Amino acid sequence: MHVRRKSAAVVVILVAVAAFVCLPAVAAASALPSLTLGAAPVTLTCGSTTTLTAQGASPGAQLVLSRQRASDDHLVQLATATADADGVASWTVRPPETTLYQVDQSGVTAQVTVGVRPKVTLRVAAPTPLIETQQVSYTVTVRPAHPGATVQLSRRAGDTWRPLKDGTLGSDSNVTVRLPAGAPGKLVVRAEMAADAGHLSGHSLPWRRMVYDKSNPWGVPTRYAHLILVDVHHYKLYYYEHGVAVRVFDCVTGRPSLPTPLGHFHIYAKDPHIGGPYGPYRMRYLGLYAIHGTDEPWLLNRYPRNYSHGCTRLSNAHITWLYPRVPVGTPVWNVP
Repeated sequence: MHVRRKSAAVVVILVAVAAFVCLPAVAAASALPSLTLGAAPVTLTCGSTTTLTAQGASPGAQLVLSRQRASDDHLVQLATATADADGVASWTVRPPETTLYQVDQSGVTAQVTVGVRPKVTLRVAAPTPLIETQQVSYTVTVRPAHPGATVQLSRRAGDTWRPLKDGTLGSDSNVTVRLPAGAPGKLVVRAEMAADAGHLSGHSLPWRRMVYDKSNPWGVPTRYAHLILVDVHHYKLYYYEHGVAVRVFDCVTGRPSLPTPLGHFHIYAKDPHIGGPYGPYRMRYLGLYAIHGTDEPWLLNRYPRNYSHGCTRLSNAHITWLYPRVPVGTPVWNVP
């Protein structure tokens, strides 16, 4: 009986020793940092910056930041930082291509990948007004340089983008494509570049312009050397010479309670240097109804633009351009 008690006591002592030996190991494991690395934003356009933030580090620990670009085959040390009292450190970086970033604290690592889109720029040269048969020149530039890469011009159609034409970037990473304006209506075009090994897909900001029907839908006769047509519904003023729309301007027309009169009229008086709410020039065509400038240019940036007392207002720059070209007697057509 005495032997059994001794054996039981030995077993209890051994269990207690084993538990004591294990405690430091558990404590050491729980002391390991729960290290994370995030990026904001995690996707960007080439030339922009992102902020990398490491969290969960040991306060005061030395952190090493490395990066591996899509074109690299190994990590490259980039910078170091000391974690603050909350275990946080951050860096601001400007990756030129899609890049994996890694933060290291004494062999404990965390990673994040920042996706980079190329910067695609679209410049457009087009006549004003733009008629469906006229040519439009689209110039696409991509940065960083991608000589030999393919870019695509696309046109907005409803909720989708439809391909127009492909182009190949030259040694300067530019390409110019010329295309007819296409069907009348709103023309919205952008340039696109597909994803490659180093970059996500990217596209330019859309370019917008109205395309007009070459068949002259309002039937403006070619016999008129000068004619002004105001599309009251769309807040547009067209200046015609011999049946050809030479310029198109945004305009302000009459408010619902004082609408712009519809019909065919003629300019019967021109008033230079009038000033005030009329801007620099006024051209009267029916009583006091007139085409003139404005002292409220911000109204031209709104839509709809029905704010006047019935007159047609242009920007002062546009009335200054139009006034000397329009003699007394010029037809004015206000169409619905």
